[in-house]
Amino acid sequence: MGTYQADMIFPADQNFPLTLPKFCILIKYYEILNVFTDDIIVSVFFPGDAKDAPTLALPIPRANLAQPAFPYPLDDDQERVFNVTLPIALAHHTINQEGFVKVRAVCGSTTTNLGSLMVRKARPDENIEGLLPPQVPPTS
Repeated sequence: MGTYQADMIFPADQNFPLTLPKFCILIKYYEILNVFTDDIIVSVFFPGDAKDAPTLALPIPRANLAQPAFPYPLDDDQERVFNVTLPIALAHHTINQEGFVKVRAVCGSTTTNLGSLMVRKARPDENIEGLLPPQVPPTS
């Protein structure tokens, strides 16, 4: 198990495709209140996906989004922002090749890059031993 910021690195002898027992993503989407009116579609692309065929496409109808209540006025230099948080867990997910896992949000004609994670094998000159969790033998 791990939390990854930029790269998810596998041992150099690991071959793709590989299947992960569980792959989780926490997606955070923010927008200024009342700027957009279209529904939101959050897409997750895995390495090898075509640009128009994400592994996951999650529609978020605008009608399902609750309007936040604000208990106090804002100053002139502030904006009202709301967010959507989407925790996603994929069981036994296969990653076919090295490359980027990319998350995008589309609202009307606006596409927002919400993040990416490089999935790759260690390079020959790279020592990842200190990056791997210690292996604990199973208890009987």
